[in-house]
Amino acid sequence: MLLDSNRLASYLASKICHDLVSPVGAASSALEFMQDSSAQDMREQAEQLLEQSTSRSLARLQFLRYAFGSMGMSKGAAELHEAKAIAEGYVGSHKGEIEWNINAGSLSFAQVRVMMNVIMLGLACLSRDGSLKVTVDQDDTLTINLVASGKRARMAPDVRAALSNTEPEDGWDPRTIQPYFMTMIVQELGGSFSFTEGEETVSFTVTGL
Repeated sequence: MLLDSNRLASYLASKICHDLVSPVGAASSALEFMQDSSAQDMREQAEQLLEQSTSRSLARLQFLRYAFGSMGMSKGAAELHEAKAIAEGYVGSHKGEIEWNINAGSLSFAQVRVMMNVIMLGLACLSRDGSLKVTVDQDDTLTINLVASGKRARMAPDVRAALSNTEPEDGWDPRTIQPYFMTMIVQELGGSFSFTEGEETVSFTVTGL
């Protein structure tokens, strides 16, 4: 393990804050406009901004609670329909679209947590609107495959280093800690992880879950 538990927790907390600061900041700005008596002509736009940013904040909170929080460590089978809806909300709060091909009767909370982290990783490869195709196959063990594709889709070099459990050249940060965390939880479940890079396409595969 490259990072001690205190540093890992600190970086993960920073990642959560990094994901939430934009929509929460937008909600705060909307409230300021609504309270400004000299800007009442902007009230309708402010109300729309408040609604949108609140929805984005909630979508990200629900997803991050699954991906990083104790919900992903619960025992038993997860509610797959709910998990898909949470993932769709998270992707929609950023950019891109998600497509599903799930051939599994049920997934454990731990397996869904891995899937959420793979989705987060794929989303980070999209520079503009693109698509994520998630395929889940269940045989003796579970396999998760995600293909991220779109204009200028690629994996950043520091993310590639983090996936290899190597500290990035500029050190750890909220963006690179998530790939590192994902490799940890895959290893904890006895699985293996691989990725391939193509032209405007990046594929991730987790096997043996």
